[in-house]
Amino acid sequence: MNVLLPGLAALLLASQAADTRVTVPGTGVSLALPAGFVPMPADVIALKYSRGGTPPASVYSTPGPSWAVNIAFALRDVELPPGDLAPVQAVLERSVQGTPGFRWVGRGIERVGNRDWIVLRFWVDGLDQPIYNHLRATREGKGTLLVTANVTKALYPRYASQLDAAMKSLK
Repeated sequence: MNVLLPGLAALLLASQAADTRVTVPGTGVSLALPAGFVPMPADVIALKYSRGGTPPASVYSTPGPSWAVNIAFALRDVELPPGDLAPVQAVLERSVQGTPGFRWVGRGIERVGNRDWIVLRFWVDGLDQPIYNHLRATREGKGTLLVTANVTKALYPRYASQLDAAMKSLK
């Protein structure tokens, strides 16, 4: 019996650490959510994303009280033009470049799964420290799907690779 307990404990710990695949609401797109991320409550979403505009449909995050590391999904009623996404990429780039503390990490268009994604990775000033943002945008039916991941500079070393892996897991 004692021989089975360490093996069972290891199996339970491994299953808790495994990523969970979640489907983006209203789409057929899914993402491998990092272990430990949970749905952000609606009241927290409303408060955290209150700076204007429509808040994301759903957000997964490291648990409260600060909800500091986030992956958010927003489906917008804006149809992207057919063909090359480069013109849309240029518009998105211009929309983020005026943010205080803006600094590029990377940008481009990547094929992930069976679709093309505009990918923008950058830093901006937050209220009390810089924030890393990884934004992906793609066509979804007659709309646009935006997926964003962000983390504060203090937590960046711990979560950056997990967030980037999650964003690359979109399919």
